[in-house]
Amino acid sequence: MNATSELRIDLVQPNWNSTYMSAIAGAAAYFGLNYSAPTMYVESGYYAAINIQRDLKPCGPYCWNHRPVARNLESMGLRVTWLHSPFDCDSSDHRKHLLDQICALDDESILCMVGLEFQLLCRRDAKMLFFAMPWGPDVPTCVPELSFADLIEGKHFPGTAWFTVTPTGVSPRSTRLQNSFESAVTFYEQTEQSKDSEYYFGPRAWKQWAAKLESGCYDKHGHWWSSMVWGESRRRAGEYFAKEWGSVPNLGVELGQEFTTISDFVNKAASNEISDSERAGFIRRAQKIEARLSETLEKCKDYLNTYESN
Repeated sequence: MNATSELRIDLVQPNWNSTYMSAIAGAAAYFGLNYSAPTMYVESGYYAAINIQRDLKPCGPYCWNHRPVARNLESMGLRVTWLHSPFDCDSSDHRKHLLDQICALDDESILCMVGLEFQLLCRRDAKMLFFAMPWGPDVPTCVPELSFADLIEGKHFPGTAWFTVTPTGVSPRSTRLQNSFESAVTFYEQTEQSKDSEYYFGPRAWKQWAAKLESGCYDKHGHWWSSMVWGESRRRAGEYFAKEWGSVPNLGVELGQEFTTISDFVNKAASNEISDSERAGFIRRAQKIEARLSETLEKCKDYLNTYESN
């Protein structure tokens, strides 16, 4: 490993429940893209995603295909690129190759570590990597630093991967929203699932979530954490359509109210003061509302198509 000069990047990763989105937001702000939190969630399409692990373990909000969101982010001026290597992913050669790429980056690329959380790289010296701590120093799933030696030897938490965020051209807002609505409708209609998958996405996620709650046999912390992440994303969508949509006000009011209601139901399901059947009831009520949202989003798409053609 060649010696590397120190790199310091002045950025902040906000303390959102979704660390994927907070990492992207931190990179956006660094590049001068001043998107509000509701805009980040809606125009990226993240607000319409939902992924649940079979037994409601807390990995559900992390382990799903983020590529549609990354495609939408590109129209917002942010290109996500994963680091790869030609070596076996369990080998030290693989880790050395990734570290070489990390050390070759300058401040024109923001680096994100994917460990137990998504964390932005804030500083690098000749021996260590130092990361943003979106929830402060007392949360054990976030790590403040990682040495080169431990990274190469594999002495770190499992599943560490890396991606960069770089600036690119920003598309018009109407294009960004079209992309968002298209991915949202696709998320809402995604009902197929691989037989060997332990994860459920879209409509099937809601059903699995409620069924596991009704069974009484599920990961309590994972249920709570899923509620925090997916409730947050719907709350941000509610704020966006109520305050920032601006077009066809009746559609904005309708969507704002429905996303806010979904968020409220999901957050109520997280309460420790209610029974499993009551939790399942709140999730089923949220599911029922979200199941009809694709029709309203299609109306939004039609409006944008009409607006662009005139």
